[in-house]
Amino acid sequence: MDTAHLKAFLRIAETGSISRAAQSLGIAQPSLSQQLLRLEDEIGLKLFDRIARGVILTEPGRIFLEQARHILHVTEQAVADARHLREEARGQVVFAMPQSIVRLAGPSLVETLAREAPMVRVRLVEAFTGSIRGWLEAEKIDLGILYDLGPLRHLSSSFLLRDNLVIVGPFGRFDQERPVSLRDLAGEPMISPGPQHGLRQLLDREAGREGVDLRIDQEIDSLDVAIALAAAGHGLAVVPLSCVSDMAFAGQLSMAPIGTPPMLRSLNIVRNPSHVLTHASVTVERLLRQVLDRHAQPSIERWEKTCQ
Repeated sequence: MDTAHLKAFLRIAETGSISRAAQSLGIAQPSLSQQLLRLEDEIGLKLFDRIARGVILTEPGRIFLEQARHILHVTEQAVADARHLREEARGQVVFAMPQSIVRLAGPSLVETLAREAPMVRVRLVEAFTGSIRGWLEAEKIDLGILYDLGPLRHLSSSFLLRDNLVIVGPFGRFDQERPVSLRDLAGEPMISPGPQHGLRQLLDREAGREGVDLRIDQEIDSLDVAIALAAAGHGLAVVPLSCVSDMAFAGQLSMAPIGTPPMLRSLNIVRNPSHVLTHASVTVERLLRQVLDRHAQPSIERWEKTCQ
């Protein structure tokens, strides 16, 4: 579809007259009329009705008006963003992450952006994965991080890294080289997020698959609080390895893999293809990968080497 035809259609709709639209565009009226006819032929619908003092939009024309504005906006934004690729990235990016990833990578991402892309501002939003998925589908955010994707409908995802899950407790409670099964945890006091949390849903699903009833004594949605309680001996918690590996190696708590093979989740960065892709959001994604490579991947490799 020719964008010139769309611009002509919008100008006719704005002025209510083909002659006035032609004059404002600086083209001959017959030429503008031909452009409108070509557009109507392409769509297969009549967009205007003639009246005594000009033209008015038909019902299909009123519907197409908003779509035409959107198409032109997206096209102009795409051209502008492509040109900006030669320049420094700039603008705001709204990025929603689960608590564990904000804790792991949030501060370093902001620091890295300030150093390497100072014209980009990132608004970090901490949320449950269910909320993040909804915001992505509604185009309320630019980027989101999701676990255990399931059906994504029209969203697109890109793998970041695997997220090992471990059971943690006070120092000396577990041997990190010896896996613990969910059946071993039956009857143990557990600290877990609430039912709406993706980690809790995964835990419940795996426990149900193995026919195990887990004893959830405390529902804590704060990762930091759950880790602190587990380290102090108030229960056991299932948490991402990357959030506790340094504490375990420092002797502040103990941890062990869950099951054989170990329980893990995939970490994915997700976009809505309908949302405008900006140079700024591409830059944020690139720098996040660098941050995770520095902070999360070494913990995973150290853990796997220890468990061999």
